[in-house]
Amino acid sequence: MSYIWKLPQKPSKEFIDKFPELHPIVVQLLYNRNLKTQKEIDEFLSPDYSKDVHDPHLFKDMEKACQRIYKAIKNKELITVYGDYDADGVSSAVILRSVLKNLKANVEVYLPHRAKEGYGLNKKAVEELAKKSKVVITCDCGISNYEEVDIANEKGLDVIITDHHTVPEKLPKALAIIHPQVDEKYPFKFLAGGGVAFKLAQALLSHAKNDLSAKEKEINEKWLLDMVALATVADMVPLLGENRTLVKYGMLVLKKTQRLGMKKLIEIANLDVSKIDTRSIGFSLAPRINAAGRMDHANLAYYLMIEEDEDKAIQLAKDLNQSNLDRQKLTERIVREAKAQKINEDDSLLTFYNPDWSSGLTGLVAGRLAREHSRPVFVMTKVDENIVGSGRSVPEFNIIEALQDNEELLIKYGGHPQACGFSMDPAKQEEFIKVMKENAANKLKDVQFISKLEVELGIDFEDISWDLVDLLEKFRPYGQKNPEPLFMSTGLSVTSLRQVGNDGKHLKLEVSKGNKKKGAIAFGMGKMSLELGDKIDIVYNLSINQWNGNREIQLIIKDIKNNG
Repeated sequence: MSYIWKLPQKPSKEFIDKFPELHPIVVQLLYNRNLKTQKEIDEFLSPDYSKDVHDPHLFKDMEKACQRIYKAIKNKELITVYGDYDADGVSSAVILRSVLKNLKANVEVYLPHRAKEGYGLNKKAVEELAKKSKVVITCDCGISNYEEVDIANEKGLDVIITDHHTVPEKLPKALAIIHPQVDEKYPFKFLAGGGVAFKLAQALLSHAKNDLSAKEKEINEKWLLDMVALATVADMVPLLGENRTLVKYGMLVLKKTQRLGMKKLIEIANLDVSKIDTRSIGFSLAPRINAAGRMDHANLAYYLMIEEDEDKAIQLAKDLNQSNLDRQKLTERIVREAKAQKINEDDSLLTFYNPDWSSGLTGLVAGRLAREHSRPVFVMTKVDENIVGSGRSVPEFNIIEALQDNEELLIKYGGHPQACGFSMDPAKQEEFIKVMKENAANKLKDVQFISKLEVELGIDFEDISWDLVDLLEKFRPYGQKNPEPLFMSTGLSVTSLRQVGNDGKHLKLEVSKGNKKKGAIAFGMGKMSLELGDKIDIVYNLSINQWNGNREIQLIIKDIKNNG
């Protein structure tokens, strides 16, 4: 795949002079992340839980929510936590169940079936829950469920919404809404569903009606952070501001997790618990948890997270791992079938449809195809009598806004600017595709459909040092809006190279400039035409390669331009 190398704007001399104590490379990296004040930079480089995690009572409806929950606890009313079927939703449900159980609440958890019920509250579930529950707390969903909340109100069911998805024009008439983008006073707008659920948990623990000791409150709060970190990384919200602090401390808790199911999941994923990082969550833990809802029911992942019996936890972890293996195989098959469908490369938005595809995998497939074609993609299938689909987009096209502008074509929808889900009547499908393609053509008329590498900085090869590697440690944990820094160096000579891996898929090489040499690995580039002595420009991450007690700096090459 060929890439456009996109270099950022350089900070002004005035900006650089404001932070004389910082290395120039660090200043550029902070500037790239739009961190421009001393407060933002201090929070980023040295996250402090006591200062950088905001007061949950800043949410305007938080007191109302807490009062109703404590009333339910006092009266022994059943509280149902209504979650979502992805890793964020499952984690959110576990967070709320944990805190409510600790407060001696009568609590149950309900996770909808992805294919049979779809995303968010549904009318049938609301009617069933109203027969036994008095309070429903949504997590990672609810903000788009105006009609369903009306039904709950008619049935005497109090609804407390905790959510973070795109806010519709008309808010549901819930008893309380805890949503960072609904509340003007809440300072951080980009919490994951698990983060918002955690704010409610924090508020319940710090509330005047809570009679736990200060130490017990602190212990209860901190042990929730493993699930907050999992939710935040899995849902790919920005790892800046409060999210960064929650994840930084959450990773510490995750390494010491008391959840038996989490321990078994870490074991079956072959992870070293002491070395778990955001990459471990994004590529190992979250996909396994997501696999439950994609392949059958999210309850499998939820039950694993709350299981206290060793043998049952081991079996659930094995089942979840198998679900993930099955998910991988099925995803590959659907991707192959989608690629076999005819498309018009001139279209600014691509659509793929097969009534036999699994609705649980449309988002994954859409993501793969959107990356491959560097443009928005909708992948659709049929569930019962309706068309159900997922969309994935590029930064230049707000996909949820496109759905909002044409909501009359849809039965149900929800999501974020870059990812969405929806359902519609099959009779509307043709018009939907036409309208979406026209919308994208207008918005993306000046966009090149070529993948971009967001290079952080062009650096002199001589500047690669252990000091630089140590400086970069301050930027962990990496994630959305805080990616692992990509550097560019030019005019390097290839001094050794060989193919490695199955079928010579990867390229191991040594590059040099002046007196400096460095080892490098280029994954997936084994077939590239490259010879000893060639002059190349590269884009790369810096990593540490450890072997036989030795440590050396290694370049992980993302792209190569061969200048011969």
